[in-house]
Amino acid sequence: MIRYETSVEAISVDMIADGFFEGWPNPPSKDVHMQILRRSSYVVLAVDDVTSNIVGFITAISDGVLCSYIPLLEVLPRYRRQGIGNQLVHTMIRQRVTTT
Repeated sequence: MIRYETSVEAISVDMIADGFFEGWPNPPSKDVHMQILRRSSYVVLAVDDVTSNIVGFITAISDGVLCSYIPLLEVLPRYRRQGIGNQLVHTMIRQRVTTT
């Protein structure tokens, strides 16, 4: 079962699964990945309840008034084609709409 979190407060760097930033020539370390999540205006995380690992995420940067930009959306390869990316986007949109 996958659960969706809209906060990084209860998340630790150890929960970030290996395999993100697939194909990037210089992927960020897990520590930098955690900083990206913490410093984003909005974040939604897909967490596998069995492993407690983050298996997908989406981030947004926002001016808090009119515009938001989604720079990152990733789902680990072995979790793709399960609707996780779709749910991340829908949860982000609901979060953004309800917080303005």
